[in-house]
Amino acid sequence: MRASCRVKAASSNMLTGKGRCPSELGAVLGRYKRNGTPKAERSACVLQKMGPQLSCRRHHCPPASSHTGERGRALRMRAASQSAGGNQVASSSDSLDSLPFKSFITSDGEIDPDQKDDAQSSVFAVFDQAKQLQFIGFSKNLRNSLRTVLGRQVEFCFFYKHVDFSEVDQEAMTKVRDAWVEENHGMPPGNTAAKRLLWQQPINAGGVSERGKLVAAKQQLETILKKLKQRGVREEFVVNEDMLAEGKVDFLPAKELTEEEKQRKEEHKRRILEATKDCSTVIDGVKEDFTIFFESIFNANGGAMVDVVVTKDDLATKHRVIMGEEYIEAVNLPPQKIAEATFAFLLSKKVQRHTEGILTSNQFPINYFALSTVEQWYDDFALTFEETKLPGENKFWRFNRIHEYGDKWSALAVNQDADETADGGGHREAADVPQPLEETPEAEVTETNS
Repeated sequence: MRASCRVKAASSNMLTGKGRCPSELGAVLGRYKRNGTPKAERSACVLQKMGPQLSCRRHHCPPASSHTGERGRALRMRAASQSAGGNQVASSSDSLDSLPFKSFITSDGEIDPDQKDDAQSSVFAVFDQAKQLQFIGFSKNLRNSLRTVLGRQVEFCFFYKHVDFSEVDQEAMTKVRDAWVEENHGMPPGNTAAKRLLWQQPINAGGVSERGKLVAAKQQLETILKKLKQRGVREEFVVNEDMLAEGKVDFLPAKELTEEEKQRKEEHKRRILEATKDCSTVIDGVKEDFTIFFESIFNANGGAMVDVVVTKDDLATKHRVIMGEEYIEAVNLPPQKIAEATFAFLLSKKVQRHTEGILTSNQFPINYFALSTVEQWYDDFALTFEETKLPGENKFWRFNRIHEYGDKWSALAVNQDADETADGGGHREAADVPQPLEETPEAEVTETNS
C-alpha cells in the first residue's frame, strides 16, 4: 500500500469521523510542515512514524489500533491544539462536552468571561436555557462577542463554553469548531444558512421610509433593553446610533477599562463573590443548582428585611423577604440561611420567579413576601427547618372586619323586618319604612363602556 494512500485514507477518517481515527495524525503532519519537510516527503515520514496506526478502507488494510467515539473526538481536539505549535491556552484534549457551562450574565449583572491574561482569540459555543447548542463562533474579544450575540439573540443566549488561544490561528480554531460540530452531530441552528445572519448581522427592525425605519428600530431597541433588564443585566448597553438611523439595532463594544478601573472592578467582584452563595434544591426528584446574591440585609428590632438576587438557569430575579423576629427566633438561624432554605423550598414548588402587575389569587407574591406568607400558602414549609415549630396562624398577616359595611337604610330595613317577624306582625305602614335620600344630579351614575 502506498504511503500517500494510507495517509490520505487516515486523514479522511479523522476529519469525517467515519471509520478509524489515527492517533495524533494532524499533530505529526503539522510538525513536519513547520520543520520545512517537502510536501512530497511528508507522507513517507508520517508512515514511518505512525504506520501501525494508519488504515486504508480502500485497500482493506486492517489497522493496528483504532479510536472512535469519545476517544476519537479527544484525539481530534488534541491534533487541533498541537497543530499550532502548542501555543494554546486551552487543554488540548477538551471536547465540547467536557467543558463547563458558564452563565452569560454574572451574579452582579455583567457579561464578564473568565479568561487568562494571554488569551488572544477564542472559539465559543452558545447554548439556550435548556442547554441546547445554538451557535459556534470565533472571537478576538470574547466579552464583546458575547455582548453582541446576547443583544441580537437574547432569547437563545443563556450559557456558553469556550476554548482560548494565545494567538490568532485560523486553522487551529477551525479544527476546534469542526470537532465541536461533529460532536454535536451537525451544525447548530445559528450556523445554518437559514439563521446565520440573525447571529452575525445587526437586527433589521423593518420599516420602509426613513422615518419608519427609525421608529421601528427604536421600538425594537426598547424591547431588547427590557428583556436584558429582565434577565438581570446591569452593565450598560450603548446602541449604535448610525445603525439605528438605518432601521437596524446593534450595540457598541464595551469600552476598555483603565488599570484603576480594572482594580476597582476586581475588588467589586470579590465582594460580590463573598455575598453570593451556591445552593441546591430538588425539583421532580432531580437535584438542581442555583445561587443567591445578598444585596442587603437590614436588621431591626422587629426582624429583618433581606434583598436578594436569585440566579437559576442563567435567569436572575430580584426579591425582598420580610422575616419577623418570631420566625428568626423560632428557626434559630441567621437571615441568610433562612433565605437560602426558603428559596430552595419555593423553587422545589416551581413557584413563578417573577410577577408583574396585579396578581391573581393563585399567584404567590414572589417579588415581595414575608415568611408567614410562605407558611400560609404551604403547609409543609415548616418541614424545611426540620422539627422547628414555626409561629403559625397567630402571626399571619390578615385583614379583619371590624365595622359594618353597606347601605345604612337597607341594614335598618332588614333589622326592622326581622324584629316584626319575631313579634308576629306581618304588616307595616309605608310611613314606617325609612325612605332613601332624595337623589341629586351630582349623585347620578353614568354607565360607560370600558
